[in-house]
Amino acid sequence: MGIDVAWVNEGHEVKQIVGDPLQIITRLAINRWSKLNNSVCLRFVMPWDDAVFNAAQNRDLQSELNVEIGEASDPKVRAHLRKVLTLVELADKTHTYIKFIGD
Repeated sequence: MGIDVAWVNEGHEVKQIVGDPLQIITRLAINRWSKLNNSVCLRFVMPWDDAVFNAAQNRDLQSELNVEIGEASDPKVRAHLRKVLTLVELADKTHTYIKFIGD
């Protein structure tokens, strides 16, 4: 099961979602992000739990995703991360959140 990324409101009702059927986010979370010592956001994304980021954290999350896109060699990974980044950019509003939905 992949880690879906959702834009949610205060009641955690989903406004929009990017699914992870190929487990791209899951693999990144396990193999890469868990080892990022300088990460503000992505190091907290885990397959077995949810991670929620608010508007104050949104810019850091965008920045980290941009770095990941630039460092990804696989075109499928880059494309998926771009979808996630687009969602994060849309959610840069007060009282909305980005939720990485683990198992």
